[in-house]
Amino acid sequence: MGDSDWTLIVDSAKDLADAYATPPSLNECELFYVQIDERGTSVTLGFETSALPSSPPPAWAHKNYNAVQFYVKFMRVKELRIAGWDASVREAAVTLSPRDDGALRVSVEGEGAHLVFMGSTPLLTRTHPFLRA
Repeated sequence: MGDSDWTLIVDSAKDLADAYATPPSLNECELFYVQIDERGTSVTLGFETSALPSSPPPAWAHKNYNAVQFYVKFMRVKELRIAGWDASVREAAVTLSPRDDGALRVSVEGEGAHLVFMGSTPLLTRTHPFLRA
């Protein structure tokens, strides 16, 4: 799977994928948000990119923006492992690896930061443009 093919395995990412000629790779984006919900057994990752869509959604037509944020929520998380969490995580390498059993291995690796888990049903939960100062 190529770096920008993450939109093929994340539910509800079609609109975001359609907005870009080539969606930004997760590794080209800055990871700015991580939420681990032990009650809901989910992990949400928030990404930010300055790569702007070539065909933005009509709702964005009259907005002044130079960056886009989006959130991907992974459900039914198991085998969560964290080894260190450093500020360098913003530039971490994020890898989504589908497995034959239908699960998805998610890895966030940066200098001083390591997060790995198995999940399923990845959902794009929110996407919005904004003006970065």
